Amino acid sequence: MITGENEIKQNIQADKALKNQKKASEENQRIIDSYDYLTNAASSQDCTGLIPSAPLNEEELESYNALYKFQPPKIPSAKNKQ
Repeated sequence: MITGENEIKQNIQADKALKNQKKASEENQRIIDSYDYLTNAASSQDCTGLIPSAPLNEEELESYNALYKFQPPKIPSAKNKQ
């Protein structure tokens, strides 16, 4: 092969690797950001005893969640992404 062709192939491979790394980094950041609900945890203003009994319906659960984000975000599993 000609030296110039090798450089071009190496540059293309490096570009692909960089794009894949950037995608992975963006996905990791999205997951990290989705865990911001934890910032409410164990604070001096913690809502201990917020829910005295289990919510009776989805609306009640949403009401509690509107006051205080206590549930983890729903992240689809790897199986669902395929």
